[in-house]
Order: sequence, then C-alpha cells, then structure tokens
Amino acid sequence: MCRMKFWTDRNSFDSGYKSRKANHISSINGVSFMKRLACLLILVLSLSSQLSDASDVNTIDSIINTYYAVISGPAGFKYDADRDKNLHAEGAIITRFDENGVFQRHDLFEEQKSLTEPYSAGIFEVELSRRTEEFGNIAHVWSTFEMRRAPESGAFMRGVNSISLYFKEGRWWIASWSTQYEGTE
Repeated sequence: MCRMKFWTDRNSFDSGYKSRKANHISSINGVSFMKRLACLLILVLSLSSQLSDASDVNTIDSIINTYYAVISGPAGFKYDADRDKNLHAEGAIITRFDENGVFQRHDLFEEQKSLTEPYSAGIFEVELSRRTEEFGNIAHVWSTFEMRRAPESGAFMRGVNSISLYFKEGRWWIASWSTQYEGTE
C-alpha cells in the first residue's frame, strides 16, 4: 500500500510535473523569444548609438563640430540632451559672460534646463575660426563663432568659446568651456 501510494503520488507528481514543465517551456519559449527579440533590438539601437557617439568624440575636430551641431537647429528643433551629455565629462563646468557682461557659472545639467522645449526660433551656432593647442592627453580650443537664425542668414550675436578637453578611455571629453559674447561697446 505504501508502495502503491508512492507510485500513485509519483504518477500524479510526474503528470503534474510534465504538464507544468510543458506549460513552463512553452511560456518560456514564447516569452523568451519576445525577450530575446527586445534585447536584440535594444542591443542594435545601443550599438548604433554608441557608434554614432564614438564618432562624435574620437577626435578633437569631431567633438568640437558636434559641440556646435548639438545646439543648432531650426524653429521646432528639439535639443538632444543625451548627445550633448556624451560630449562632457562628469562635473564639466560652464562659464559665460553674456553680451551685457553678466557672469554665469554652472554645470551641464543646469545649462540643459533652459533647452527642454523645442526652439521657438532657429538658433545656429556657426564656428568661424579655431585655434587648437594639444599636449599629450590634454587640449585647449579657442573657437570664434556667430549665432544665426538660419545656417545662411546674418549673425545676430558673436563670441569666443574657450574649450578645455582631455583624452581618456579612447575618446575626448570636454572638461569645461567658457563663453564671452561680444558686447555693445
């Protein structure tokens, strides 16, 4: 009787186990396929993002060109905060003297707060000239620029950017930048 009970329990265990196992396997295969597909999609998007991000920061020229491109766009343009963040080292400092001589100093997070809404008017920062000094893993870029409402329109403001960079982890990082706008003097 004991043996029979064991056998009965085992048969019911086996059939319950087999049915749970079959359901488990089919649900795992169904979910697993979807999970694999989602993971593959995320991986592909991540890799393509990393590849484009890598091309943004692999040379001094590319990081400075991206520095201007990321902020420039027509009316309705949505600033890409993640792309801009990828250019800057953690804790990067921004210093600015506006056209009235007003001093500002803050981090990138604070800078990005004013850029959350799509542009109501086009803003294009166009580099006019650049002087780069490089020594080992550090570099400094002096860059004159003008701001326009469209890529080919006249300037409504000019200035100079002083950009400090360093090379680490196989790429360039912006450590800090300072801007001096032309005044009315």
